[in-house]
Amino acid sequence: MNQFSPFGVEEGEVIQARAMADQSEWRLLRRLHMPEKFNEAPVGDVRRALVVDVETTGLSQETDDVMQLAMLPFDYEVETGRILTVYKDEAFEALREPAAPISEEASIITGITADMVAGTTIDAEAVAGMVENADLVIAHNAKFDRPMAEKNWDCFVNKPWACTLDGVNWLRQGYSAGKLDYLGMQFGWFYDGHQALADCEACLALLAQTLPKADVRVMAAVRESALKKEWLVPAFGSPFDLKDKLKQRNYQWRPEGLPNGKVWWAVVEDRAAEIAWLSEEIYGRKVETKAYPVTALNRYSEQLWRFDK
Repeated sequence: MNQFSPFGVEEGEVIQARAMADQSEWRLLRRLHMPEKFNEAPVGDVRRALVVDVETTGLSQETDDVMQLAMLPFDYEVETGRILTVYKDEAFEALREPAAPISEEASIITGITADMVAGTTIDAEAVAGMVENADLVIAHNAKFDRPMAEKNWDCFVNKPWACTLDGVNWLRQGYSAGKLDYLGMQFGWFYDGHQALADCEACLALLAQTLPKADVRVMAAVRESALKKEWLVPAFGSPFDLKDKLKQRNYQWRPEGLPNGKVWWAVVEDRAAEIAWLSEEIYGRKVETKAYPVTALNRYSEQLWRFDK
């Protein structure tokens, strides 16, 4: 449990005691208010982490660009994953004029218009200073946020990253989706999403929760997932007519035109078993397929694809 509440008002101030008698018949949602602390009195190693969110002109990592960046630093206890101090006074949020036009859909979702960002820039030194002090960068859907951040700020490259979307098997924890607003509602809050700092606060509030089935804090689970070593296995030259078999095994397509593109690929924990499967099921012969290390330093990053075949 957290010692400090992420809500501005408590249930007892809103609902009579009799309404609490049967919680199976109702749910209370409250606006998220980020506290300055979730817990105090740490008993172990304390580290600084940074929640990051970007708002972009669209969903293409190749052609769209960042128009808003937010960062929220906080301390956490390594052993338990308890969230400690939230450095709200150091929170960063800024707009920038993107190199790509803002799509109508992005403007509707975020409320950000071309007039709002015209002539604006983001101080790269200020960004670098915050990133440098963090031992871990966390985003909800880091496979999108990390490449977009790295396109504009080199300080995010070669930094350990973690993901609250990918780092927890939300389905196995009893949740039907991994969207940030949906998960927030399951834990009892709502917020105004698709503004970068508000999304950072929602992500941090999620990190402070305890997973109902695993009985561990989300922060602990996400950090453990980030620290595991995996392998990128690209299936170069795989037969076209076996693409469905690759998709069934959760391989993804990397388009032609990208570094080491035009290939089906997967990230796995057991490198030898995956190469053996490719040899038997895809190539029909023993192959010396190369696999490339995936760690928190390059996971979700385009740097993962900077290799010689």
